[in-house]
Amino acid sequence: MPVVLRLENITKRFGYRCILNEISFSIETGEFVTLIGNNGAGKSTLLRIISTLSKPTQGRIIFYEKSKKVNVREWRQKIGIISHENRLYGDLSSEDNLRIFGTLYGVEDLESNTAQVLLETDLFHVARLPVSNFSSGMKKRLMIARLMLCKPKILILDEPFTGLDQHSKKLFQNYLTAFHQQGGTVIMVTHQLDLGLKLATRVLVLHQKRIQHDNSVSEISIDQCFDWLDNNAI
Repeated sequence: MPVVLRLENITKRFGYRCILNEISFSIETGEFVTLIGNNGAGKSTLLRIISTLSKPTQGRIIFYEKSKKVNVREWRQKIGIISHENRLYGDLSSEDNLRIFGTLYGVEDLESNTAQVLLETDLFHVARLPVSNFSSGMKKRLMIARLMLCKPKILILDEPFTGLDQHSKKLFQNYLTAFHQQGGTVIMVTHQLDLGLKLATRVLVLHQKRIQHDNSVSEISIDQCFDWLDNNAI
């Protein structure tokens, strides 16, 4: 399958502190990659670099075998992100937030599609309330609605299940399964290891600033993943 993303010797430093050291791997179209590691291992930093929200100190990222400098705008149009920063407009309603993002992504039939994703994420009844009044779980559901509306080709997800109730978790799990089955590519960080392995086709273990393990899900078990991490803690 075509390679959608290639990292070559990515290193990230904050002052004298090295967070990531010569990270190299590639991801093919249609892969579902779960990235695991201890707290502070640099998982979120790595996702921010992949998302072009942060620049590496050294190394190179290649999107679709093209130079990052040439193709970064196209890459941003193809990705959908859930991160610790919700990037929502708090003073606007969920309806208005989705209209803004839908317009940026060129979504057709924007009004009807906005209403549909608000229904699917159980936010239709608060569609006109300011997002600043939402709970953390409601904001997470709105971020999921944004993905559903904009239909990205690649998902970059940092702890996407955190803050979701059981119903919302199941809804998002079904969305990810369908997205992957339809050929979408996913890169996900999660502390919910059982769910991460259930959804993924491949697992990367980030430890001591490097990718220490890179395995197909069919080759490993949850116990092995825990054994790969210091103190059996994720």
